[in-house]
Amino acid sequence: MQWLWLDLLMVPVLAWAIFMDSLDGWVARRRKEESEAGALFDIAGDRIVELALWVFFAIRRDPLGQPFVPFWVPLVMITRTVLTDLVRSVAFKEGRTPFGEKTLQEAAWARALTSARWSRAVYGIMKAVTFCALGIVYAWHDTASGGGWAGAFRAATRALVYATTFFGVLRGVPVLWEGRRYFRSQVKSHET
Repeated sequence: MQWLWLDLLMVPVLAWAIFMDSLDGWVARRRKEESEAGALFDIAGDRIVELALWVFFAIRRDPLGQPFVPFWVPLVMITRTVLTDLVRSVAFKEGRTPFGEKTLQEAAWARALTSARWSRAVYGIMKAVTFCALGIVYAWHDTASGGGWAGAFRAATRALVYATTFFGVLRGVPVLWEGRRYFRSQVKSHET
């Protein structure tokens, strides 16, 4: 209870930071000031914040000693991030970008799931809502008891964590699947 207001203040500050990140991308596209390097820096910044939040909520405990996020969640998300960003780095060397006209995704299903605006927006909204909900659960210690509205909110937040993790992994599959061609060409060039 000592830091309740500070903990609660974290939620709108986090929501504001997420909104400003989205606004920054929208303004860059609108003013046609996008760049490949800018997109990569934006992705890197998003990854740092996202992974830090997953780890933060996994190492923090509620009053009953339970983690706010199961420890396997940040492990899965870190693994997904490292592997997809590895593929994207190799593809970038070949002139391919994560999104846009030169996207590494060639198949329509892969583009729809990873680089389509709807998919990126849904995933961004899922992460924003999940992290803000986790911030509320973190500040609202009554959710640990599991009863009433507080318990229902905690259960809904847990469902959001699982759904966001699942969708994040699902969005990583096409990157890994289509990225395999870049590694095949690397192996062939080393064999000759």
